[in-house]
Amino acid sequence: MQKKLIALAVASLVSGGAFAQSSSVTIFGIIDVAIESGKYSDAAGNLTRMVSGANNTNRIGFRGTEDLGNGMNANFLLEAQPVPDNGTTAAATQFWNRSSTVGLSSKSWGSVNLGRQYTPWFNVTAANDVFWVAGAGSSYTLQAGDTRMNNSVRYDSVNMNGFTFAAMWGLGQDADGTGVEGTTAATKNLGREVGFNVRYANGPLSLNLGWDDQRTAVGPDVNTKRTQLNGAYDFKVVKVGLGYNTNKNGGTLDDRVWTITALMPVFGKDTIKAGYTRLNDKTASGKDARLIAIGYEHPMSKRTNVYATYALMNNDSGASKGTLGAGVAVAAGFDPRVLQMGIRHSF
Repeated sequence: MQKKLIALAVASLVSGGAFAQSSSVTIFGIIDVAIESGKYSDAAGNLTRMVSGANNTNRIGFRGTEDLGNGMNANFLLEAQPVPDNGTTAAATQFWNRSSTVGLSSKSWGSVNLGRQYTPWFNVTAANDVFWVAGAGSSYTLQAGDTRMNNSVRYDSVNMNGFTFAAMWGLGQDADGTGVEGTTAATKNLGREVGFNVRYANGPLSLNLGWDDQRTAVGPDVNTKRTQLNGAYDFKVVKVGLGYNTNKNGGTLDDRVWTITALMPVFGKDTIKAGYTRLNDKTASGKDARLIAIGYEHPMSKRTNVYATYALMNNDSGASKGTLGAGVAVAAGFDPRVLQMGIRHSF
């Protein structure tokens, strides 16, 4: 209740009372910081530093809803990504770089949202990543695609006996995703994107299919197309997941990625997680890579976790893959390894 009152006060100051009629406005977020020790080259040796978002991506946001009657609601979401280890933001040109949407929803027909939001393909990919698409252990580093779509319209269905589906259309954004649509005949379609997913979750079983088609360059047959198929089964003593992803365009990109994951509860509320990801680059020999990761999480409360993750990337002679968020160049054929230990607090 206190968070909602604070959020209403802040929103009123920012917007001059624009949200005063909302049924509810909530502030939420995650602050996650870790110490990392990693080796990215033999010449440089070990690099020890502080990093953000090694267990879950940092965020701060406002979420609101207004009851319009007859089972319909108006909704908005504004979400930014702070970098607490140095006090900056993750994207200088996009303050609300995570999500910024407004839309309508109903318990009978689902929801429609407009703005910057997750692609249906990414929702499916994230569902099978036991490292929450964050930190050194995440498989996303080997199967990266378009996480969010600018200038988009997205429909999400209601749950139908465990089945849901989503569809999205991106009206246009430039290739680097800053939201500026091209104006010439050659560039006006850059960033235009369509995608969908179909998902099933019932009891211990979950199955997910996601597809995405994005205009990423100028020229014939340059659309990047991604297909993700994955699933998981919870045996109670361990939850096992398996995934397969393709990522290709007209010739410069042709990846196949397999993932195997496991989540195992231990000592009551603690969790051991492990993942193996294999990238097969079909464009040339000697460019494959494999990521092996293991992690441990201990909840100190409902909101605060401490964690540790160890990850090893094994590169073929022509591959130079690093771990997610490393921001450090890796020489071809070198096998970087990373240990991260940190704390995550949600509010």
